Amino acid sequence: MKRWKITWEIASKVLLFAFLFFMILLLASANWFLANFNHVDFSIALYQLFSPLKGTEAGLLSDYVNTCLYPSAFFAVAGTVGYTLYDMMAGRIYLETKIQIGKLRLCIGGGGLRKHAKIRKVAILWACIIILCVCVWHKAEAVGIPAYVENISNVSTIFESEYVDPKSIALTFPEKKRNLIVIYLESMETTYASVQEGGGKPVNLIPELTKLAQENVYFSNDEDLGGAGNTAETGWTMGGLFASAAGVPYKLPVDGNDAGEYTNFAPGLTGLGEVLAKNGYQNYFMCGSEAVFGGRKDFYEKHGDFTILDYSTAKRDGIIPEDYHVFWGMEDKKLYEYAKQQLTDIAQRDEAFCFMMLTVDTHPGDGYLCELCGDTYERPYENVLACASRQAAQFVGWMSQQDWYENTTIVITGDHLSMKADFWDDIGDYDRKIYNCFVNLPEGMTAGRPTNRAFSIVDMFPTMLAAIDVDIEGNRLALGTNLFSDEETLPEKMGFGEFNHELSRYSNYYYFHFIVGNQ
Repeated sequence: MKRWKITWEIASKVLLFAFLFFMILLLASANWFLANFNHVDFSIALYQLFSPLKGTEAGLLSDYVNTCLYPSAFFAVAGTVGYTLYDMMAGRIYLETKIQIGKLRLCIGGGGLRKHAKIRKVAILWACIIILCVCVWHKAEAVGIPAYVENISNVSTIFESEYVDPKSIALTFPEKKRNLIVIYLESMETTYASVQEGGGKPVNLIPELTKLAQENVYFSNDEDLGGAGNTAETGWTMGGLFASAAGVPYKLPVDGNDAGEYTNFAPGLTGLGEVLAKNGYQNYFMCGSEAVFGGRKDFYEKHGDFTILDYSTAKRDGIIPEDYHVFWGMEDKKLYEYAKQQLTDIAQRDEAFCFMMLTVDTHPGDGYLCELCGDTYERPYENVLACASRQAAQFVGWMSQQDWYENTTIVITGDHLSMKADFWDDIGDYDRKIYNCFVNLPEGMTAGRPTNRAFSIVDMFPTMLAAIDVDIEGNRLALGTNLFSDEETLPEKMGFGEFNHELSRYSNYYYFHFIVGNQ
């Protein structure tokens, strides 16, 4: 019996530590998430949590470990030790206080305290449990977990009623196919432009990108610079890349890269990569980090047979030394050098190509300050944004001098709204939007209705095809609409709020047609 009692005492303390550690870690993680990624959907955090760690920016992981993991372990140990000491002493301490007021005598404590020690111990334990549970629930609501559970518990029929299968639509390419270059600028918003230029900031942090948009073609939600609205399941890098190339939000099972093995990465889905490959294009995807992170490598290889060029291949190709590593892998200065090298080689093959690249320097927290950034502005992130604007414009300038430029359309777009939480105090009620710009369109091509459009990044799929002079029957693909046409987008047809709400919900069609697909 004594051995059983000792075993139970040890087990109960281990369980108490595990409970305290788990609950405190949840609270700390919620606070860390809200501080670093405010206004980000919980589904995004859930996906990133289960994504492979390879390629993750080391500073982000280090900050989480130091801010959440270590303190949670410390306070869990402290709580367990404190409760254990109280448990040991509660039945052994004898306290008695005698009070006399006139002829009235009171005796407080004594044997009564020892008699009710177990009741007090249980009451204190449950009080702590209840307080922790209430705090965790409050933080869960702030992060958006109940809303996420509600959304996936309800069924949407938007795909049954609105999805246009690219395989069922006539797509007519020009006799001489145009090359397509897509530059995804990490977290790039029109918000960074000045109020005078149609953005939300007091000064224009992206003057070169603003000028590029104004001198070429861009689409806006208003009469100013504007841009694409943020929708559910698209607000992180892989979500944005996926939605722009497939015309649907990212709703794959939350298994990180392992989802690729289970589902062949949405085998029933047809996107931009398949359409281009089927029509003779050679496809390439380049990034400055490990392409495996977030499932990017799986997606592009299995949807369009893209050649992957990333941090690892940059070492192989001599762009960076074997032991080189900054930020997420290599900075954009090196990325643009790599892109120039590869594009020069690709263009010599005399075949139509699609070249997509993703920058990284503007990734939150404060981005990456390279040697080109300078210190014009007080905040590091402001200098990173200004540097990103200059580098992107210079890269476009370089491309404009190449022999292959005349037959090449360039699309510049943000992948999603920035997750940086502490950068918006000076924008008032400005409605943040994702940047877009279309450079060197086919001769005579214009946008009939470029402003006052309600649209999202899913509309980029048909719009990018239209930008290389592809005629799209009905001007709709997947859930997207060709913005060069006068066709209504789904946000215009349904209202942006309702469209976004439907994308948040579970879809039987999505699961059985895209995820299960042709396995």
